[in-house]
Amino acid sequence: REAVVSTQSTGSYNWKVVEAASTLKLPFINRVQEEIERVQSHYVAITTEEQRLQYAADFERDYEEYLSLKKKDGEISEQFNKLKERYDNTPDKRSSEGRQINRKVRELFKQYIRDSNWCRDKERLMGLEGKLSHIKFLFKQFEREKNSVV
Repeated sequence: REAVVSTQSTGSYNWKVVEAASTLKLPFINRVQEEIERVQSHYVAITTEEQRLQYAADFERDYEEYLSLKKKDGEISEQFNKLKERYDNTPDKRSSEGRQINRKVRELFKQYIRDSNWCRDKERLMGLEGKLSHIKFLFKQFEREKNSVV
């Protein structure tokens, strides 16, 4: 589950998810940060319609994969959300029920961290989120600049 630890944003990508993942000690987080930095240096401000069309093609090429990974991630997040809801509804967090839920969350998280398929998919999802978010930012920036010239 991604915790929000900061609202700091750098450029077009909001780094709060990356920062939260760092605090969770996800093994691939450094590669995600490097990928986002690579994307930001590759996809620079849009200045021509041809460049915009190329970026749009790149966006479309990755979007279906992103949706598929996001759906799987949402299903996993739902498991954590249900446990959080149960925990939140536990009157005494230090009761055996509260401790049991807390233990279940930790065990489930460790299970996912040890799963190489989950790590690969999560890393790819975070990279795609960074890439698509950056391209979307550049589209908006291009449209704003185009409209301000007219």
